[in-house]
Amino acid sequence: MSTNIVKKGDNYKKSNFLITSKYKSSILENKILSIALANADDIHEESEGLVYEIAVSDLKRKMNISKSYGSFYDKLDDAAKSMTGRTIGTSNKKNRTFDYISVVTRATSKDGIFRIIFNPALKENIIDIKDKFTVLKLSTMLSFKSSYSLRLYELLKDELQEIKWQRDREDILTAKKNTYRQENLFKYETSIGLAELKLEMGVVNAELDKVKRVLQGKNPDYEKAVASSPEQIFKSWSDFRRRVLEKATEEINEKTDLHVEFEADKAGRGGKVVGVTFIITDSKSHKKPLPKVDDVLVDNLGESIIEADEEIDIDDLIDKVRLIITENLKTKEIKAILSAADNDISKIKDAYELACKQSEIDNLVGWMISAIKNNYSSTSKKKIDSYSNFEQNTYDYELLEDELRAN
Repeated sequence: MSTNIVKKGDNYKKSNFLITSKYKSSILENKILSIALANADDIHEESEGLVYEIAVSDLKRKMNISKSYGSFYDKLDDAAKSMTGRTIGTSNKKNRTFDYISVVTRATSKDGIFRIIFNPALKENIIDIKDKFTVLKLSTMLSFKSSYSLRLYELLKDELQEIKWQRDREDILTAKKNTYRQENLFKYETSIGLAELKLEMGVVNAELDKVKRVLQGKNPDYEKAVASSPEQIFKSWSDFRRRVLEKATEEINEKTDLHVEFEADKAGRGGKVVGVTFIITDSKSHKKPLPKVDDVLVDNLGESIIEADEEIDIDDLIDKVRLIITENLKTKEIKAILSAADNDISKIKDAYELACKQSEIDNLVGWMISAIKNNYSSTSKKKIDSYSNFEQNTYDYELLEDELRAN
């Protein structure tokens, strides 16, 4: 028997527990969850748990993915593995409480149907949401290209919803002092500790054993948890600001109902950045000029082509390559291909399409790197054949990764 919730068109509810939980996830995983929650009236209870089913073709259509089923299937396979292996949760240092739980217990694909089974313990956070939730728009969530943008937007919408509820209840004593009305414009500021923000946006993976041990303590120390992570990406404030926050707020400002700016919160004599203050207003108060045709380059897949002087989002590029190449390549192999292509997705797409036309290739990675560097085309058959037997171990993947980050 299914349990229904009231939806109005594009709007759906997401519980604050799911929004504020700390986890690392891909943009595809986030979009799958958004689609499931937006169709919560189609989720039904079975003995295994809360079940949501959707045709793979419908999933692709909702995400506006036009690539071949094979490549999307591989990406969906990866997402299913990650979703079922994830434990999410929240912790409150002040109250010395924490709560961790697996959200998806099983994910399958058979006969063109993708099936997710949610943990039945999360019923109040999935299909029976009565309070402590944030209203989101599915079209907005599916428009994001970066998981960091999506997660930051959810967090800020959650904070905004809480303040608006306080205002609507006329709870002046508990409402934030920096919340005010100005010509019917709602504006507010909210500060988040830097370490906590990295955990909530998924920049630092809270599921890693060393990090999880710190977070599950009686009094979780977010800074210690971040420092204990063996994956130190965007460690410096400048990297995190330029490659995560600036890009995320730019996409939020372009695509959503919010306009977001941010400032660093510093402490101590050295001015160490310890947190971030976000200044948020209704996007209607900010005119958004349309980009000039020359400012945006788009390939035939509708994806932006990154120019040489633009900051590189390696994870985003890797995701795009995985959607193009159906074979299950390792991350270091994809980075090697990206390095050879100077991060140009169109070159990789052309090389892969050419590879698919060959009768036999012993090593796809080596072949594609050679094809890209030597500008193979469909008319250069003789040259192509001479590179069919490249040895994979002739490539120093760590060196290629360093070159990719340096570009």
